[in-house]
Amino acid sequence: MKEELQLKLVEVIDAIQTTAGKAGEFALTQLPQIAQEYVIYGRVKTAVLTLLLLLLGGILLCAAVWAYKKPWNSSPYSTDRGQLRSESNYVVMMLGAVFGTLTTVTAISSFDYLVWFAPKVWLIKELANLVK
Repeated sequence: MKEELQLKLVEVIDAIQTTAGKAGEFALTQLPQIAQEYVIYGRVKTAVLTLLLLLLGGILLCAAVWAYKKPWNSSPYSTDRGQLRSESNYVVMMLGAVFGTLTTVTAISSFDYLVWFAPKVWLIKELANLVK
């Protein structure tokens, strides 16, 4: 009985080794395609995030311009044009200008140029980050 268990154990271990070898060969044959798809993923991710940040920055800057151009006095019945803008216009104008500029600068500076111009370097850098 002990010999039968040992024979079965040898068969199971041999099957595991064969399966692992086939899986390793499959992974090696698929590695170039996996790397190419990962680079495409990185390009799409970088482009979408940059475009979204630029869009948000543009919207915030447009809100600032809108608040700046809004009439001095928001009451339609008043003929007096005061010297100061309303407080809400000022807040929208300042926050829109500051955060719109920061968002636009962040979008431009966070764009990962390596994924477009040096994809192999980008891939190596990403793999190093995955190993860490």
